[in-house]
Amino acid sequence: MKHAVCLITVLCLCIVGSRQLNAQEQAAKDSVVFHLSDTLLLDEVTVTAPIPPMEQKGDTVVFNPNAFKVPEGAYLEALVRRIPGLSYDPKNHSLSFNGYPIREITANGKEFFKGNNKIALENIPASFVSKLKVYDKETDKEKDTGIKDTEKNYVLDLQTKKKLNGTLTASAEAGYGNHKKKNASAQLFRFEEGGDNFSVIGRSGNQDFTTPDERNISHSIGASASRHLTKNVELWGGIGYNYNRNGATGSGYNENYLTETTQYGINTNNSLSKDRNTSGNLGLRWNIDEKTSVNIGGNARFLPSTSRNDTHSSIFSVNPQVDVRNPFAQIEETDQRNRINDHLSQTEHKRNSWGYDINASFTRKLNPKGNNLAISYLASRNKMTDESFTLAEATYFRLKDIWGNDSVSRQHQFRKSPYDTRSHETELAYTQVFGENARLQFAYAFKYEQETSNQDTYDLSFLPETGQPAIGNLPQGYESGHIDSLSNRSESNTASHRFTLTYNYQGKVWSIQTRLSVIPQRRSLKQTDANTRIDTASTSIEWHPSLALTRQKDNWYAMLSYSGYTRQPSLASLLAPTQYVSPLLVTRSNPDLKPSYSHAVYFMINNFTKGINISMAFNQEFNSVSQATSYDPQTGKRETFPVNINGNWSLMGNAGYNRSMGLFRLFANASSNFAHRISLIDDTGSSQMAQSATRALGLSSDIRLSYVPDWGNIDLNGRWDYQQSKNSLQGNNTYTRYYTMGITTNIQLPWNLTFDTDAAYNIRNGTGMGNDDNNEILWNIRLGWKFLKEKQGEISFYWADILSQKKSYYRYASATRFSETYSEQLRGYFMISFKYQFNKMN
Repeated sequence: MKHAVCLITVLCLCIVGSRQLNAQEQAAKDSVVFHLSDTLLLDEVTVTAPIPPMEQKGDTVVFNPNAFKVPEGAYLEALVRRIPGLSYDPKNHSLSFNGYPIREITANGKEFFKGNNKIALENIPASFVSKLKVYDKETDKEKDTGIKDTEKNYVLDLQTKKKLNGTLTASAEAGYGNHKKKNASAQLFRFEEGGDNFSVIGRSGNQDFTTPDERNISHSIGASASRHLTKNVELWGGIGYNYNRNGATGSGYNENYLTETTQYGINTNNSLSKDRNTSGNLGLRWNIDEKTSVNIGGNARFLPSTSRNDTHSSIFSVNPQVDVRNPFAQIEETDQRNRINDHLSQTEHKRNSWGYDINASFTRKLNPKGNNLAISYLASRNKMTDESFTLAEATYFRLKDIWGNDSVSRQHQFRKSPYDTRSHETELAYTQVFGENARLQFAYAFKYEQETSNQDTYDLSFLPETGQPAIGNLPQGYESGHIDSLSNRSESNTASHRFTLTYNYQGKVWSIQTRLSVIPQRRSLKQTDANTRIDTASTSIEWHPSLALTRQKDNWYAMLSYSGYTRQPSLASLLAPTQYVSPLLVTRSNPDLKPSYSHAVYFMINNFTKGINISMAFNQEFNSVSQATSYDPQTGKRETFPVNINGNWSLMGNAGYNRSMGLFRLFANASSNFAHRISLIDDTGSSQMAQSATRALGLSSDIRLSYVPDWGNIDLNGRWDYQQSKNSLQGNNTYTRYYTMGITTNIQLPWNLTFDTDAAYNIRNGTGMGNDDNNEILWNIRLGWKFLKEKQGEISFYWADILSQKKSYYRYASATRFSETYSEQLRGYFMISFKYQFNKMN
């Protein structure tokens, strides 16, 4: 801004000198004053121009947060949702840019809670950010060797406002509402312009849970820091703890595709999970001199968890035409001749897992041209113990026992499955530089992997009825129920050599990154159980080709990429023992599996200055490891095992447009996807597998119009989704349409008041839906009042789902079935919160 004022000053001097304009008239015209000399006084110039929402440099895009209004006090997540090209899924906390995953969020270019984007998105105030930059970040290895990988490593970098540099910023908030809703959080931040940062974040509450279980809760605390110890030594690290308790109730409906007919299923499910996660990471970079650098890093984690599921399901030969929200309400009114089975089950899992990753690298430049030699070492370990309990009962309506009653099968089992993997890899790489733009690298790596998987299964049903223990508890003497045929010891050892040739060319317009890895390997497999011993070895060659071609000119950026890789089947798929998961489900392995090969083609072209973004992707896999199913139509019992199959592929496309027009913003997007999924099924008992192919089509479009005056913002949005699936066995054609129309408003009122509201009308119709019960109007409001000195305190009132209409449906089509699930939702709750902001200037 200072440079702009100086330039305008010079121009005004020239105009005054050449044309002798009246200073007061010119000041009135431009609304500006310039202090030019002791003899000339002009008013200051106020220059206004629309805020450019973004600028593009190659595949680096810089966004201006001021162009995307968010409610006062909103966090980074709210800002990300409004930026074209960026997408965030709060369910699995995945962040992406134009379909590419964003692997981490950094602060001023430095590490910030590495590996945990959720912390940054849900805790950093949007008001802290002056710029958002999305770019393909060089790894330490790429930075040292100058060789760019063909795989993108997109990061979201937060440039904090200069007034925060050296400032200690802290805030605390607490709230309580009906339905035992509560929330407490505290944040402490310190950012430096050079990238040094320190943060501590803690949060506890259940405000984000939408299920009715009032005992659901989430606790988290974490600390992150990045600091230059000296000019050449940089250190970063973090530690965190998370606890989540999530109880949910749901129900579902499904159609199972068979060769001669279709069978229909209904189910209800009550689930409870408790997860803990303690993790930490530490990294160091040391630039010993201009030619030598060292990188050392690692992380460790400990993840104990428990889960429990209570399930009731039934299978029918004719569609029972029930309400998916309460499918068993009228079960007795259905034709009993159409019932195949009824299944009750309780399962409980107790898991304890821990692991670590260690990496170290040393790079030395050999000459002024940049030729270099790099040595790296990687080590990792993951260990898990899984203890599972199953208590199940199945009734078969088409099978009779010796007394002529419906046949009943019961199961009470305990299974213990420890699992352990270790790997070590050492790589030596030499990079040859050809001029300023081209580099060629030769690399050799040796990797050794060890994988062990054991299983012990115990039958607890031998106990007398009065001695049956509660599920999850082991009785005295349970070891006598050991089932040798369902227990084993498996081990896999793999030694591989990787030869890699990489070529990079980086021109002003064109760039090429290409790589070919050839990996000969030897794998030994061992398995021991009560009756057999397998000891075998195999050799194979894996191929990993990749190519990325990019062109950047006049703000247009285009990329065409190809990547492929060979994947070996897992040890569990090859040698795991048969598991009687329930009386209706049996799983087993397949030692004859072959490696699969997947490849993908991706094309993208964009010009963010013009608001244009287009992308397409094609994925295909040969020798896919898919599940084959042997099905008994009389009992509904399934036995599944992995097989190699061809025919799985998918195609996706996306196009977006956004434009700024003064105080208005327009964003439009359209996308489509098509998937062809294959599986095998035998429901005749002839062992002749029939191929089941499902073609799934998805179409969607959304449009958003925003008005962003100084006093707030108004967003109008609309979305349309269409999902269709068709199966080859029965020709079943199922479709679903979703329509959404909504408005989001943030208004800054007098007396330091803010008012936020959002409303959406969701319409859902399609196959099997014919009433307005599927539709919903979701309306939320928030009213806040800021007070105290410098508005450091705030009291707010939040009312979610005012009309109490929130629902949760999900439909999905696989190669063997179509399913729909419904989850019970908490409706209509409110919270009152108090927040205090503290800033200590440096």
